[in-house]
Amino acid sequence: MQSTEIKTPSIFDLIKTGLYLGATSYGGPAMIGQMKKTIVNDKKWINESQFLDAMSFAQILPGATGVLLMGYIGYVLKNAFGAIIISLFFVLPSAIAIGLLSFLYFNYRQQTFVKSLFAGLGAMIVSLLVDAILTLGKSVFPKLSIRYLKGYIISAVVFTLAFWFKFDSVALVLISAGLGYILFFSVKDFKNISIPQLSSENNHSLFSESLSKKKYDYIFLGTLTLVLIILLIFEPQIRIIFLTFFKIGTFAFGGGYNSIPLLQHETVNIHKWVSMSQFRDGLAMGQITPGQVLITATFIGYKVFGIPGSVAATIGIFLPSVIAVIILSKFHQKIIQMPITHSLIRGVLAGFIGLLLSVTISFGIHSLVSWQTWGIFIITLVLLAYYKVDPLWIIIGTIIISLVVI
Repeated sequence: MQSTEIKTPSIFDLIKTGLYLGATSYGGPAMIGQMKKTIVNDKKWINESQFLDAMSFAQILPGATGVLLMGYIGYVLKNAFGAIIISLFFVLPSAIAIGLLSFLYFNYRQQTFVKSLFAGLGAMIVSLLVDAILTLGKSVFPKLSIRYLKGYIISAVVFTLAFWFKFDSVALVLISAGLGYILFFSVKDFKNISIPQLSSENNHSLFSESLSKKKYDYIFLGTLTLVLIILLIFEPQIRIIFLTFFKIGTFAFGGGYNSIPLLQHETVNIHKWVSMSQFRDGLAMGQITPGQVLITATFIGYKVFGIPGSVAATIGIFLPSVIAVIILSKFHQKIIQMPITHSLIRGVLAGFIGLLLSVTISFGIHSLVSWQTWGIFIITLVLLAYYKVDPLWIIIGTIIISLVVI
C-alpha cells in the first residue's frame, strides 16, 4: 500500500530545491520528470495524484510550464510567499548562466570561433523548432483527419496573418482564441473529451486544505506590486522592458516553444531590440542552459539595458505565471471543467502551430545559409525526430561540430 505520509518543507527547503531543480533541469518532459522524482518520490512533499493535479492546472495558464508547476506547489505548501520563493530560485540558476553568456556574447561575438559556434547552434535551433512543430502538432492534431479540420483552418489563418501580413502576435493569440470559441464550443465537440479530475484521495488533500489559509496572500501581492511600481517609475527604459516582457508572459499559453513567436514579434519586429540573428543566438543560449526557453528574455534585457534590463525582463516574463497561480489556484478545478475553457485553449494551441511555423521559416531563411548549416540542421533533426536523442547530447554534439567544420 502506497504511503500517504506528507512532509512539510521549510522556506529554506523550498530555496534549496528550487536552486537544485533550476540548475539541473532541461526543458520538456525530462524537466517535469525530474520535478516529480524530486518533489514526490524523494522529498515526499506531495503525493503523485496531487502532482498530476498541479500539472493539469499548469496546462491552462500562460507562461513556462516548469515555473507554473513549481509556483503552484510552492503556493499550496507555503501560500503566496512559497510560490514566489520557489519560482524565484528555480529561475535564478538559468538567469545567472544566460546573463554570463550574454556578457561574453556581446563583448566577444566578433571572434571567429564565436561566429562558428552560433552559426551551428542557429541551425540546431531550426531543427528544434521543426521537431517542436511535429511534437506539438501530434498533441493538437493526433492524426490527419477531417475531424481536426477546424484546427487546421485556425493554424492556416494564423500562419497567413503572421507570415505574410505581419499581424501583431498578441492579436493573433486573441484571434485564435476567438476562432476556437466559434468553431469548438459545442456539446458534440466535448462529449468524448476526458477532463482531468481530482482523485478520491485528493478530496481532502493538501491542496484543498491549504486554500483556507490564504488570508494574507492579497496583502502580500499588493505590497509586491507597490514595490515594483515604485521601482519602475524611476527608469523609463526599465519600465518599457518590464511591461513588454510582462505582456509576453501574460499571453504565452502553452509555454516553451509556443512563446517564441511572441518573443520574436515584440523584441525583433516591434521594439527592434535585437536582430533576427541575435534573437536566434539568444534562443540557442536558452537551449544550452538549464531551465525554460523563456529565459531568453534575460539575454534580450541584457542587450537593451545591461544587468538592470536583464533583471527587469526576467521578472517581467515570469511574474504573470506566479500571479495567475496565486489568484486562480482555488478555482482551477472549476476552470478546467468548463467547456469554454477547452474551446479557447484548443483554438490558441492550433493558432500557435501556425505562429511557430511562421517563425521556423523565418529562422530557416536566416540560419541555413551554407552546406555546413544545412548539414547540421538535417543531422540534428533526424536525431531528434526519428531517433529521439536527448537534446542535451544534440547541443553538445552541435557545439563540437560547429567549432570543427564551420
